[in-house]
Amino acid sequence: MPRSTATFPRSRRFAAGLASLVLFGLAGCGSGEEATTAAPAGVTDLSQQAQLQPSFSPDDALRALLPQAVRDSGVVKTATSVGLPPINFPGATAAEVKGLNADLTSAVAQLLGVKFSSEIYPSTAAQLLALDSGRIDLTTSTNGDTKARQAKYDFIDTTLSRNVLMIKSGNPAKIASATDVCGKKFGEVKGSTSVLPKLQKVCQGAGRPAPELSSFDDIPSMQLALISGRIDTYVGSDFNVVWDKSRGKPVDSVALPEAGTLVLGWTLPKGHDGLRDAVLGALQKVRQNGYYAQVFQRWGVAGNLLDPGVNIGAKGTGFGG
Repeated sequence: MPRSTATFPRSRRFAAGLASLVLFGLAGCGSGEEATTAAPAGVTDLSQQAQLQPSFSPDDALRALLPQAVRDSGVVKTATSVGLPPINFPGATAAEVKGLNADLTSAVAQLLGVKFSSEIYPSTAAQLLALDSGRIDLTTSTNGDTKARQAKYDFIDTTLSRNVLMIKSGNPAKIASATDVCGKKFGEVKGSTSVLPKLQKVCQGAGRPAPELSSFDDIPSMQLALISGRIDTYVGSDFNVVWDKSRGKPVDSVALPEAGTLVLGWTLPKGHDGLRDAVLGALQKVRQNGYYAQVFQRWGVAGNLLDPGVNIGAKGTGFGG
Protein backbone atom coordinates (compact mmCIF):
# COMPACT_ATOMS: atom_id res chain seq x y z
CA MET A 1 0.00 0.00 0.00
CA PRO A 2 1.36 3.43 -0.85
CA ARG A 3 2.42 5.37 2.22
CA SER A 4 1.69 9.01 2.93
CA THR A 5 4.38 11.41 4.08
CA ALA A 6 2.93 13.75 6.71
CA THR A 7 3.94 17.37 6.31
CA PHE A 8 1.96 18.79 9.23
CA PRO A 9 2.16 17.92 12.95
CA ARG A 10 -0.58 15.58 14.15
CA SER A 11 -2.19 18.24 16.37
CA ARG A 12 -2.34 20.68 13.48
CA ARG A 13 -3.85 18.05 11.20
CA PHE A 14 -6.67 17.45 13.68
CA ALA A 15 -7.23 21.17 14.10
CA ALA A 16 -7.53 21.49 10.34
CA GLY A 17 -10.29 18.91 10.40
CA LEU A 18 -12.38 20.81 12.91
CA ALA A 19 -13.94 23.14 10.35
CA SER A 20 -17.63 22.74 9.61
CA LEU A 21 -18.42 20.86 6.39
CA VAL A 22 -20.43 23.15 4.14
CA LEU A 23 -21.40 22.07 0.66
CA PHE A 24 -20.09 25.16 -1.06
CA GLY A 25 -16.67 25.16 0.59
CA LEU A 26 -14.09 22.66 1.73
CA ALA A 27 -15.47 19.16 1.88
CA GLY A 28 -13.73 18.10 5.07
CA CYS A 29 -14.51 18.03 8.73
CA GLY A 30 -13.49 15.86 11.61
CA SER A 31 -15.03 14.86 14.87
CA GLY A 32 -11.83 15.33 16.84
CA GLU A 33 -10.15 13.00 19.32
CA GLU A 34 -12.58 13.43 22.19
CA ALA A 35 -13.46 10.34 24.22
CA THR A 36 -16.31 8.19 22.97
CA THR A 37 -18.31 5.33 24.35
CA ALA A 38 -17.97 1.85 22.90
CA ALA A 39 -19.65 1.14 19.59
CA PRO A 40 -23.01 -0.64 19.94
CA ALA A 41 -23.02 -4.43 19.69
CA GLY A 42 -22.72 -5.53 16.08
CA VAL A 43 -21.47 -2.10 14.92
CA THR A 44 -17.89 -1.73 13.71
CA ASP A 45 -15.92 1.16 15.19
CA LEU A 46 -14.66 2.65 11.93
CA SER A 47 -11.68 4.24 13.66
CA GLN A 48 -10.42 0.67 14.23
CA GLN A 49 -11.41 -0.66 10.79
CA ALA A 50 -8.58 -2.43 8.96
CA GLN A 51 -7.73 -1.29 5.47
CA LEU A 52 -8.35 -3.63 2.56
CA GLN A 53 -5.31 -5.28 1.01
CA PRO A 54 -5.90 -5.31 -2.77
CA SER A 55 -3.63 -7.34 -5.04
CA PHE A 56 -4.18 -6.05 -8.57
CA SER A 57 -1.61 -6.52 -11.32
CA PRO A 58 -0.57 -3.54 -13.44
CA ASP A 59 -2.83 -2.97 -16.44
CA ASP A 60 -0.71 -2.25 -19.52
CA ALA A 61 -3.51 -0.41 -21.33
CA LEU A 62 -4.01 1.92 -18.39
CA ARG A 63 -0.27 2.42 -17.92
CA ALA A 64 0.01 3.45 -21.57
CA LEU A 65 -2.26 6.43 -20.83
CA LEU A 66 0.14 7.84 -18.24
CA PRO A 67 2.52 10.65 -19.21
CA GLN A 68 5.94 9.34 -20.15
CA ALA A 69 7.51 11.21 -17.23
CA VAL A 70 5.29 9.37 -14.78
CA ARG A 71 6.02 6.01 -16.37
CA ASP A 72 9.74 6.74 -16.22
CA SER A 73 9.71 7.86 -12.58
CA GLY A 74 7.08 5.39 -11.39
CA VAL A 75 5.74 8.07 -9.06
CA VAL A 76 2.58 10.18 -8.94
CA LYS A 77 2.92 13.08 -6.50
CA THR A 78 -0.37 13.39 -4.67
CA ALA A 79 -2.03 15.39 -1.89
CA THR A 80 -4.43 14.04 0.66
CA SER A 81 -6.08 15.17 3.89
CA VAL A 82 -7.19 13.64 7.18
CA GLY A 83 -10.23 15.72 8.02
CA LEU A 84 -13.24 13.81 6.67
CA PRO A 85 -13.75 10.48 8.46
CA PRO A 86 -14.46 7.81 7.35
CA ILE A 87 -13.32 9.04 3.92
CA ASN A 88 -9.89 10.03 5.24
CA PHE A 89 -8.59 10.30 8.80
CA PRO A 90 -5.32 9.89 10.73
CA GLY A 91 -4.02 6.44 11.46
CA ALA A 92 -1.86 5.20 14.31
CA THR A 93 1.21 7.10 13.13
CA ALA A 94 1.84 10.53 11.62
CA ALA A 95 2.54 8.86 8.27
CA GLU A 96 -0.66 6.82 8.09
CA VAL A 97 -3.86 8.00 6.43
CA LYS A 98 -6.82 5.68 6.81
CA GLY A 99 -10.27 5.44 5.33
CA LEU A 100 -12.13 4.96 2.08
CA ASN A 101 -9.74 6.95 -0.11
CA ALA A 102 -6.75 4.97 1.15
CA ASP A 103 -8.40 1.78 -0.09
CA LEU A 104 -9.15 3.35 -3.48
CA THR A 105 -5.67 4.81 -3.96
CA SER A 106 -4.05 1.47 -3.11
CA ALA A 107 -5.95 -0.24 -5.92
CA VAL A 108 -5.39 2.57 -8.44
CA ALA A 109 -1.65 2.65 -7.76
CA GLN A 110 -1.42 -1.10 -8.27
CA LEU A 111 -3.33 -1.01 -11.56
CA LEU A 112 -1.16 1.83 -12.86
CA GLY A 113 2.05 0.22 -11.62
CA VAL A 114 3.16 3.38 -9.82
CA LYS A 115 3.72 4.66 -6.31
CA PHE A 116 1.50 7.41 -4.95
CA SER A 117 3.91 9.63 -3.04
CA SER A 118 1.52 11.62 -0.86
CA GLU A 119 1.65 14.69 1.33
CA ILE A 120 -1.02 15.74 3.83
CA TYR A 121 -2.54 19.20 3.36
CA PRO A 122 -4.86 20.99 5.79
CA SER A 123 -7.40 22.30 3.28
CA THR A 124 -8.70 22.22 -0.26
CA ALA A 125 -7.22 25.68 -0.82
CA ALA A 126 -3.74 24.43 0.10
CA GLN A 127 -4.10 21.45 -2.21
CA LEU A 128 -5.17 23.60 -5.16
CA LEU A 129 -2.20 25.91 -4.59
CA ALA A 130 0.09 22.87 -4.65
CA LEU A 131 -1.47 21.83 -7.97
CA ASP A 132 -0.97 25.34 -9.35
CA SER A 133 2.71 25.36 -8.40
CA GLY A 134 3.38 21.89 -9.81
CA ARG A 135 4.37 20.55 -6.40
CA ILE A 136 1.85 17.73 -6.83
CA ASP A 137 0.23 16.02 -9.81
CA LEU A 138 -3.08 15.00 -8.28
CA THR A 139 -5.18 15.32 -5.14
CA THR A 140 -6.71 12.13 -3.81
CA SER A 141 -8.69 14.03 -1.21
CA THR A 142 -12.42 14.78 -1.50
CA ASN A 143 -12.61 18.24 -3.02
CA GLY A 144 -15.94 19.77 -4.00
CA ASP A 145 -16.56 19.77 -7.76
CA THR A 146 -18.07 23.20 -8.51
CA LYS A 147 -18.64 25.15 -11.71
CA ALA A 148 -16.11 27.79 -10.68
CA ARG A 149 -13.39 25.21 -9.97
CA GLN A 150 -14.01 23.37 -13.22
CA ALA A 151 -12.79 26.44 -15.10
CA LYS A 152 -9.28 25.58 -13.94
CA TYR A 153 -9.29 21.96 -12.77
CA ASP A 154 -10.58 18.55 -13.79
CA PHE A 155 -12.32 16.37 -11.22
CA ILE A 156 -12.37 12.58 -11.12
CA ASP A 157 -15.57 12.32 -9.12
CA THR A 158 -16.46 9.43 -6.83
CA THR A 159 -18.72 10.56 -4.00
CA LEU A 160 -21.90 12.49 -3.20
CA SER A 161 -21.99 14.50 0.04
CA ARG A 162 -25.15 15.63 1.82
CA ASN A 163 -25.62 17.99 4.74
CA VAL A 164 -28.01 16.86 7.46
CA LEU A 165 -29.44 18.16 10.72
CA MET A 166 -27.56 16.49 13.56
CA ILE A 167 -29.80 15.53 16.49
CA LYS A 168 -29.42 13.71 19.78
CA SER A 169 -30.41 10.04 19.76
CA GLY A 170 -34.10 9.66 20.49
CA ASN A 171 -34.76 13.09 18.96
CA PRO A 172 -35.88 14.82 22.18
CA ALA A 173 -36.30 18.12 20.29
CA LYS A 174 -38.77 16.45 17.89
CA ILE A 175 -37.01 17.67 14.75
CA ALA A 176 -38.21 16.05 11.53
CA SER A 177 -37.54 18.81 8.96
CA ALA A 178 -36.06 22.28 8.54
CA THR A 179 -39.23 23.96 9.80
CA ASP A 180 -38.86 22.15 13.11
CA VAL A 181 -35.62 24.06 13.72
CA CYS A 182 -37.60 27.32 13.87
CA GLY A 183 -37.39 28.70 17.41
CA LYS A 184 -35.00 25.92 18.45
CA LYS A 185 -31.43 26.27 19.73
CA PHE A 186 -29.15 25.92 16.70
CA GLY A 187 -25.36 25.60 16.70
CA GLU A 188 -22.67 26.67 14.22
CA VAL A 189 -18.87 26.83 14.29
CA LYS A 190 -17.49 30.36 14.31
CA GLY A 191 -16.15 31.40 10.93
CA SER A 192 -17.77 28.57 8.97
CA THR A 193 -19.98 29.21 5.98
CA SER A 194 -23.38 29.57 7.58
CA VAL A 195 -26.49 27.55 6.76
CA LEU A 196 -28.47 29.77 9.14
CA PRO A 197 -29.72 32.15 6.40
CA LYS A 198 -31.35 29.21 4.61
CA LEU A 199 -33.08 28.14 7.82
CA GLN A 200 -34.15 31.71 8.58
CA LYS A 201 -35.75 31.90 5.13
CA VAL A 202 -37.60 28.62 5.75
CA CYS A 203 -38.87 29.90 9.09
CA GLN A 204 -39.91 33.25 7.66
CA GLY A 205 -41.90 31.49 4.94
CA ALA A 206 -43.59 29.32 7.55
CA GLY A 207 -44.41 32.31 9.76
CA ARG A 208 -42.34 30.88 12.62
CA PRO A 209 -39.54 32.36 14.76
CA ALA A 210 -35.95 32.08 13.55
CA PRO A 211 -33.58 29.58 15.17
CA GLU A 212 -31.66 30.79 18.22
CA LEU A 213 -27.98 30.72 17.27
CA SER A 214 -25.20 29.49 19.55
CA SER A 215 -21.62 29.76 18.24
CA PHE A 216 -18.80 27.31 18.98
CA ASP A 217 -15.05 27.17 18.43
CA ASP A 218 -15.07 23.67 16.97
CA ILE A 219 -17.21 20.65 16.19
CA PRO A 220 -16.39 18.57 19.32
CA SER A 221 -17.60 21.34 21.65
CA MET A 222 -20.73 21.81 19.55
CA GLN A 223 -21.41 18.08 19.59
CA LEU A 224 -21.06 17.98 23.37
CA ALA A 225 -23.59 20.82 23.57
CA LEU A 226 -25.99 18.76 21.47
CA ILE A 227 -25.60 15.66 23.61
CA SER A 228 -26.01 17.67 26.83
CA GLY A 229 -29.12 19.44 25.52
CA ARG A 230 -27.64 22.96 25.41
CA ILE A 231 -28.51 23.06 21.69
CA ASP A 232 -31.14 21.13 19.75
CA THR A 233 -29.37 20.66 16.42
CA TYR A 234 -26.59 21.71 14.07
CA VAL A 235 -25.76 21.02 10.44
CA GLY A 236 -23.16 18.38 9.66
CA SER A 237 -22.21 15.92 6.95
CA ASP A 238 -23.92 12.60 6.50
CA PHE A 239 -20.38 11.19 6.76
CA ASN A 240 -20.24 12.55 10.34
CA VAL A 241 -23.32 10.53 11.27
CA VAL A 242 -21.84 7.26 10.03
CA TRP A 243 -18.54 7.92 11.80
CA ASP A 244 -20.00 9.13 15.09
CA LYS A 245 -22.57 6.35 15.39
CA SER A 246 -19.87 3.76 14.71
CA ARG A 247 -17.98 5.17 17.71
CA GLY A 248 -20.93 4.90 20.06
CA LYS A 249 -21.95 8.55 20.17
CA PRO A 250 -25.63 9.20 20.94
CA VAL A 251 -26.35 11.12 17.74
CA ASP A 252 -28.63 10.74 14.76
CA SER A 253 -29.67 12.88 11.81
CA VAL A 254 -32.58 14.33 9.86
CA ALA A 255 -32.46 15.04 6.13
CA LEU A 256 -31.93 18.67 5.15
CA PRO A 257 -32.57 18.95 1.39
CA GLU A 258 -32.52 22.74 1.68
CA ALA A 259 -28.74 22.55 2.20
CA GLY A 260 -28.20 20.73 -1.09
CA THR A 261 -25.67 18.13 -2.19
CA LEU A 262 -22.14 18.30 -3.51
CA VAL A 263 -20.12 15.94 -5.70
CA LEU A 264 -16.63 15.22 -4.37
CA GLY A 265 -13.66 14.03 -6.34
CA TRP A 266 -9.93 13.82 -6.92
CA THR A 267 -8.49 16.88 -8.64
CA LEU A 268 -5.81 17.78 -11.18
CA PRO A 269 -5.06 20.77 -13.43
CA LYS A 270 -6.66 21.11 -16.84
CA GLY A 271 -4.51 19.71 -19.62
CA HIS A 272 -3.25 16.66 -17.73
CA ASP A 273 -5.49 14.35 -19.73
CA GLY A 274 -3.21 11.30 -19.69
CA LEU A 275 -3.00 11.09 -15.92
CA ARG A 276 -6.69 11.96 -15.59
CA ASP A 277 -7.79 9.23 -18.00
CA ALA A 278 -5.47 6.61 -16.50
CA VAL A 279 -6.76 7.24 -12.96
CA LEU A 280 -10.37 7.30 -14.16
CA GLY A 281 -9.84 4.06 -16.07
CA ALA A 282 -8.42 2.38 -12.95
CA LEU A 283 -11.40 3.50 -10.86
CA GLN A 284 -13.80 2.31 -13.54
CA LYS A 285 -12.06 -1.07 -13.61
CA VAL A 286 -12.42 -1.58 -9.85
CA ARG A 287 -16.03 -0.42 -10.16
CA GLN A 288 -16.64 -3.18 -12.70
CA ASN A 289 -14.96 -5.92 -10.67
CA GLY A 290 -16.81 -5.05 -7.44
CA TYR A 291 -13.90 -3.70 -5.38
CA TYR A 292 -15.16 -0.10 -5.59
CA ALA A 293 -18.57 -0.95 -4.12
CA GLN A 294 -16.89 -3.13 -1.49
CA VAL A 295 -14.84 -0.13 -0.34
CA PHE A 296 -17.87 2.13 0.04
CA GLN A 297 -19.78 -0.59 1.85
CA ARG A 298 -16.86 -1.28 4.18
CA TRP A 299 -16.73 2.32 5.33
CA GLY A 300 -20.49 2.62 5.84
CA VAL A 301 -21.16 5.05 2.99
CA ALA A 302 -22.61 2.84 0.24
CA GLY A 303 -25.37 5.42 -0.24
CA ASN A 304 -22.79 8.07 -1.18
CA LEU A 305 -21.25 6.08 -4.04
CA LEU A 306 -21.15 7.60 -7.52
CA ASP A 307 -19.98 5.79 -10.62
CA PRO A 308 -16.57 7.39 -11.23
CA GLY A 309 -16.61 10.06 -13.91
CA VAL A 310 -14.85 13.25 -14.98
CA ASN A 311 -16.43 16.61 -14.15
CA ILE A 312 -19.84 15.27 -13.17
CA GLY A 313 -20.28 17.89 -10.45
CA ALA A 314 -23.64 18.95 -11.91
CA LYS A 315 -25.08 15.79 -10.35
CA GLY A 316 -25.00 17.79 -7.09
CA THR A 317 -27.29 20.70 -6.38
CA GLY A 318 -24.32 22.71 -5.08
CA PHE A 319 -22.48 22.65 -8.41
CA GLY A 320 -23.15 26.29 -9.23
CA GLY A 321 -22.33 27.54 -5.73
